[in-house]
Amino acid sequence: MTELLLLRRTVIGGETAEGDYVVIWDEIRIGRIHQQTGLPAGRSSVAWGVAFPGRPQLPSHRGLAKDQAEAKQMVKLIWSAIRPTLTDDEIREARERQEYNDHGRPWNRPKHWRD
Repeated sequence: MTELLLLRRTVIGGETAEGDYVVIWDEIRIGRIHQQTGLPAGRSSVAWGVAFPGRPQLPSHRGLAKDQAEAKQMVKLIWSAIRPTLTDDEIREARERQEYNDHGRPWNRPKHWRD
């Protein structure tokens, strides 16, 4: 297992948006960093959040940042507190849940998928 966090473009309904990323740890989606729109000038404009599948997301595990660099720092900080508390069973279950969910979404289904 790796401790490396990766960013991948968020895909919603087959579309991507500028500045919208999913945070990946060991091929499990654990968070998101994305630009907020419609905020007054001078307000924090990047939202971030960390949530491990199967666990509730605490209010302190999400927030706003002034830019992507600050959002990345916050994600790393929160993840460094969550990661040591995960059991092997929780990680396995998260992988299974993610695989099931990915194949259940029409835009993620392989072309050979049959309902």
